[in-house]
Amino acid sequence: MDAQFNELSRSQLDRLVELDACDGYIVLVVDPETEEADAHGPYDGLSATGAADRFRRDFDSAGLPDVQVTVTRLHRPAHHTARHAA
Repeated sequence: MDAQFNELSRSQLDRLVELDACDGYIVLVVDPETEEADAHGPYDGLSATGAADRFRRDFDSAGLPDVQVTVTRLHRPAHHTARHAA
């Protein structure tokens, strides 16, 4: 185990593992100039990193190197039920 985790209690470690678990990954794209954000996904881990790489290349090719592209975990609400408008 990493030395940084030696001082954590069992319940803290359990919560850390729970926090690390997720329902998938989202690629988040943020334009710092307009402050607009778009979320793409959900993806599995490898697909998310591949999508993020593609977005990064596309923005760089379009001359938009300041647009931020990151992969973040998706945590759905515990009692998630989809509701659709009629």
